[in-house]
Amino acid sequence: MQRIVVAAGLYVAAGLAWAQSGPLVFGVLNQQSPQLTAERWNPVLQYLGEATGLSFQLKMGTTVLETDAMMGRGEFDLIFTNHNFQKEYDGVYKVIARLGSKPVHGTIAVLEDSPIKTLAQLNGKRVAYPSQEAFMAYAVPKVALIGAGIKEAEVFAGNQEGAMAQAVAGLADAVAANSRSLEQYAERKNLKFRSLYTSEPYYDLAIVVHPRVAKAKVQEIQKALTGMAHDPKARAILARSQLPGFEPATDKDYDNVRRVYRQMGQ
Repeated sequence: MQRIVVAAGLYVAAGLAWAQSGPLVFGVLNQQSPQLTAERWNPVLQYLGEATGLSFQLKMGTTVLETDAMMGRGEFDLIFTNHNFQKEYDGVYKVIARLGSKPVHGTIAVLEDSPIKTLAQLNGKRVAYPSQEAFMAYAVPKVALIGAGIKEAEVFAGNQEGAMAQAVAGLADAVAANSRSLEQYAERKNLKFRSLYTSEPYYDLAIVVHPRVAKAKVQEIQKALTGMAHDPKARAILARSQLPGFEPATDKDYDNVRRVYRQMGQ
């Protein structure tokens, strides 16, 4: 059974057996609303609980900044993010898996019928971002705009879904987004976007673990995560959650993410 407390964040209990020290707290970066996050991750954590015998509690702050601060305080045992590669947080959590799909891109896009045809035309225009803390949807496109000498008016929406909604509502002229998130949003809303800029490829968000989690537990979790794509029951869960499955990964896979953060002074 899931329990969502929107005012204080989001909590989802998953698994059949509670560990002696309580559930492992699993954080998720704020890319979607708490409700959509619960719909996506609750079935995954339920599966992991059944596969490992461990228990998981999904938890996130009400904003990206709050979730990052919680990570900085070590409140998560595991977290799905790439903000841990910022200098402030780097070196604590370790990568154990990543989304098992082709790399994603940072993109700056407009609705298909927009009169804006080139990146240069964004000079002085409104570009919607989730927040200044977003990697693929802020740091990557921002570095590109700065490099092109373009000064846009920043519009912040709180999360990627909100940023795309700003463009659709006409409150922004363009949106900066994770390419996969933009594709999924466009499909769900039956919309078409046109890209003005697409970055080099980056691996999508990683699942990282705090060093306090016992190695044996980490191995069981990694085995269950990376085995989901090969389990018919898990494949159905992944399909409903619009997740491509997970693959083993290491910190080194994210060196280009670190490089962009350092360019941004982060």
